[in-house]
Amino acid sequence: MYLLPAIDILDGRAVRLAKGDYAKVTVYNDDPADQAQRFEEAGATWLHVVDLDGAKSGVPENIAIIERILRKTLLKVEVGGGIRSLETIERLYEAGVSRVVLGTSLVADPAFAEAAVARYQGTLAAGI
Repeated sequence: MYLLPAIDILDGRAVRLAKGDYAKVTVYNDDPADQAQRFEEAGATWLHVVDLDGAKSGVPENIAIIERILRKTLLKVEVGGGIRSLETIERLYEAGVSRVVLGTSLVADPAFAEAAVARYQGTLAAGI
């Protein structure tokens, strides 16, 4: 069994939402890359990252922070949140992300889901 520590990014910080409520935020670290390093130092090899800003807006907003996490650690990183285009998947893939998690877009846009699976099948996971 793999245990993946998670970092949810909102407004540039590592947070958790209480029951998914954007009005109920707990900040765990002002620097998600620092939090990722702490997880790595504790023995993690994988990291799950959710771009909460992107999940809300439908457009990834924290790719630069994810890129910083990838530069500062050796973690394998999976990312979800607001990923609704092949261009976004490509940018994440080129940044070094090991896995891209698709959620709403798998149901809301079957044509996108089919194209994504055809092109990136070894890199995708379904967030259900």
